[in-house]
Amino acid sequence: MKAERRLSTITGVLIFVSLFITFSAVSCFAESKKPIKLDFVSFVPLANEVEYKEFKRGFIDEVNERAKGELIINVRGGPEAVRPFDLGVSVQKGVIDLATIPTAFFESMVPGADSTKLSIYTAEEERQKGIYDYYRKMYAEAGLYYLGRGEATTPGYFMMFINRRIAKPDDFKGTKLGGSTAFHGLYRRLGAGVTTLPIPEYHSAMERGVVDGLVTSIYVGLQFGLHEVSKYIITPGFYRSTVAVPMSLKKWNSLPRHLQKIMTDVMIEFETNYSPYEAGKRTEALGKAQASGVEILKLSPEIAKWFLEATSEGSWEYAMKRFSKDAMTKLRETITQ
Repeated sequence: MKAERRLSTITGVLIFVSLFITFSAVSCFAESKKPIKLDFVSFVPLANEVEYKEFKRGFIDEVNERAKGELIINVRGGPEAVRPFDLGVSVQKGVIDLATIPTAFFESMVPGADSTKLSIYTAEEERQKGIYDYYRKMYAEAGLYYLGRGEATTPGYFMMFINRRIAKPDDFKGTKLGGSTAFHGLYRRLGAGVTTLPIPEYHSAMERGVVDGLVTSIYVGLQFGLHEVSKYIITPGFYRSTVAVPMSLKKWNSLPRHLQKIMTDVMIEFETNYSPYEAGKRTEALGKAQASGVEILKLSPEIAKWFLEATSEGSWEYAMKRFSKDAMTKLRETITQ
């Protein structure tokens, strides 16, 4: 009887252990199958067709589809979710995992990041020439992973909305110009006063005369009603879009390689497709602004040449003053030669 009880006890223990191991294995398997979620925030409102919706279609939705449930990029919102100027730190600290952000908004973290708007190369050429890898190293020092350009545009992306007629260089002197720090170097080069403004304040600042003009994309200009409070838009436009897609380096390194490859492949495709898409939309948007009553102020060839030189040299001078001169010289050589 004792032997039978001992055998029964041993059998019960073995069954319990077996069930425990089976349950644990199933639980671990189920746990491993849970999708990896990445939280994303846009610097512009989600109603912005060119600067958010196209990115969502071409990158976010495409990654989610190809990842087949293993990885999901979750859109948390736009500026109402995280203030644009706080996005860089939020990605770095893991509050969110990735974002589209104008480089000037986090340049204190990645010195020289905003100067990438002066690159003479397309996003595709930057990858071929090793410039993309150069950017990745810059971002890595801040605990960020550089995925690519959130808006891979041709030059001429930014335009100046202004309420003073400009016909010669001296006409800029004494004007009050506002906007992102991305344009402070240009403003100083033009001899203008400088005011930093968050995007939501653009309209009221122009309407109340706090500034005489400011620089932004034609899309932000239309979305925030600058065509209603501006007399002129100066052409030619200048710079490439400054929007980048930084991701938490720690989060990137935690992803399986096949998911990293999906994100990389989709980003390359998105960059290639975005440039011609945006060029068409830019022409269309400028036409809408003109139809609303804004005068397109086309500078003469001579003044336009001077103006474009000021946009470039002013930006580089500003970068050299704030960051390591050697590092900025190296960056300039890398992206303009």
